[in-house]
Amino acid sequence: MTSAGLGDRWRTSEGQALAEEVVARLVAGRGLDGLGLGWHKGRVDLRGLPVPIPARLRRFESLGWFVEVLGDLITFRGAQLRGLDLSGAQLQSLRFFGSQIEDCRLDGANCQDWRLWDSEVSDCVFSRASLRDAAVGTWHEGLQNRWRRVDFTKSDFRVGTCWEAVFEDCDFSGAKVTGVKFSQCTLTCCRFAGAVRDVLFDGRDLSPERPAPPQMSKVDFSTAEFRDVEFRGYDLEDVTLPDDPDLRLLRRARCVARRAVQALGGCEDTPSRMLRAILENRLRGPGDEREAEIFNRRDYREIGGEELVDLADDVLGRAEAECLG
Repeated sequence: MTSAGLGDRWRTSEGQALAEEVVARLVAGRGLDGLGLGWHKGRVDLRGLPVPIPARLRRFESLGWFVEVLGDLITFRGAQLRGLDLSGAQLQSLRFFGSQIEDCRLDGANCQDWRLWDSEVSDCVFSRASLRDAAVGTWHEGLQNRWRRVDFTKSDFRVGTCWEAVFEDCDFSGAKVTGVKFSQCTLTCCRFAGAVRDVLFDGRDLSPERPAPPQMSKVDFSTAEFRDVEFRGYDLEDVTLPDDPDLRLLRRARCVARRAVQALGGCEDTPSRMLRAILENRLRGPGDEREAEIFNRRDYREIGGEELVDLADDVLGRAEAECLG
């Protein structure tokens, strides 16, 4: 069946009625037997399924943010979705509470604005799917979302801030992750490849209610390209970094920043002032003395040219030698 055909079969009056029955049964936790859906590669064939788009009730501004209130949201509570092929499906704005999604294919599906709480997604494929603006990581009364053995390759994973989620054996190769903040997330045996830009991996202990996650374990960035990527709170001992001559791993980053600021002393030339401001900003807020940092010459070159790169390379190198001495 062609990609166009995936949607065509649901557009007839019979198809619309079938789609409504499918959604109603999934929400109610009932089986799909007797609907004549067929199978595709061992999964129930729901390719191209259109889920009703929620109505926009009102839109307003609050604290500088534009907020939309949606009506007729489709909500799954304690649901178990297994063995479904939802490739190319239109699934925007779904809500999941205490649910499980297992062994499902969502290749090219529209999953924008998903919201999940205390839910687990395992052995699923979201390749080329859109998860833009989805709340894939949330924190509610100590409960997290868990993503295990999930394929996010070439997906739109621009989800904003991802809180406290667990990612185990997930593949983000070629995914759009620009602007994502992985805040206190657990990352184990995950892979990133291609452009990784404007991304923060924050593993600091920020509050007693939200303890720091474990250190990153077996995370592979070997074929990724870093631009404006920051790591905070991680020692990066068990991380494979890109094979990139412009990158330099700095151990004991907070000690290095303090020593470098001292070394710059009262220097008032432009590169020194720029470097001092960068390092002082790095020292603000909580941190771990064991954490490492990535010095990316490309990022510094964009900020202040070769003069800043050469100064930073020299000052940070000497500071690291003192901290590790």
